[in-house]
Amino acid sequence: MDLGLKGQVAVICGGTTGIGAAAALRFAEEGCKVAVCSHSFSKVEAFEQQARDSGYEDILAEQVDVTELSQIRAFADDAAKRFGGIDIWVNCAGGNKHGPLHSLPEETFRYIMDLNLTSTFLGIQTAAKHMMPKKSGVIINLSSLSSRIPVDYRVTYGAAKAGVNMLTVGAASELAPYGIRVNAVSPGVIDTVLSAKAIYEQRDYTMSMIPLHRAGRPEEIGDVIVCMASSRFGYMTGTVVNVDGGKNSVEDTELPWKKPWEG
Repeated sequence: MDLGLKGQVAVICGGTTGIGAAAALRFAEEGCKVAVCSHSFSKVEAFEQQARDSGYEDILAEQVDVTELSQIRAFADDAAKRFGGIDIWVNCAGGNKHGPLHSLPEETFRYIMDLNLTSTFLGIQTAAKHMMPKKSGVIINLSSLSSRIPVDYRVTYGAAKAGVNMLTVGAASELAPYGIRVNAVSPGVIDTVLSAKAIYEQRDYTMSMIPLHRAGRPEEIGDVIVCMASSRFGYMTGTVVNVDGGKNSVEDTELPWKKPWEG
């Protein structure tokens, strides 16, 4: 479907693997000029090869520490210089380290907050700097189901993502006078490296908690991100969209599968 994004410049922080890579390739498919970054040089190289294999040659990919403002700004300036500006900015970088809250080392707490929350804050600031003068743009942040429902031994990750939700709503209000929309996508269990343990080591239990009885695919979240960036969603801002297969939407997710009303 043509979403009217052809020729627009899409920047995806954390765009070399998982959901970020899926979104980047979908933006490229829509005819966007795409820039992605990752903290890992090997992931940057791997994505560049994946993009070439998919037929997309003109993609900017750089190694960037998204917790460092100077590096994010330099990356944004490179993208704007190469492609003529920035229209869409996706804050997709993130990650987690597990551990009980009562004994979690301070450095681990700061790592999780910086990677998930600080990077989003810096990304919003950087994107706004490029978008405000032209009075248009779209910023999309990656939240998580964990922002609303904490998971044992992953509480700090949930707290960081709850902060992402608040940044999204606040930025949407502050940037509205400049024609900039700010929204977030809140995925549930998605088949990525981050969710691999829950999916493959506790598969039956994990799937039983999801009404659709399956994990989501990165491409399914990427599709939502790309659609939200289009003018077809032009009146939506300050919204966190859940894409979670219905997880925790009802108390007993197994009941419909048992079909007690039949027989």
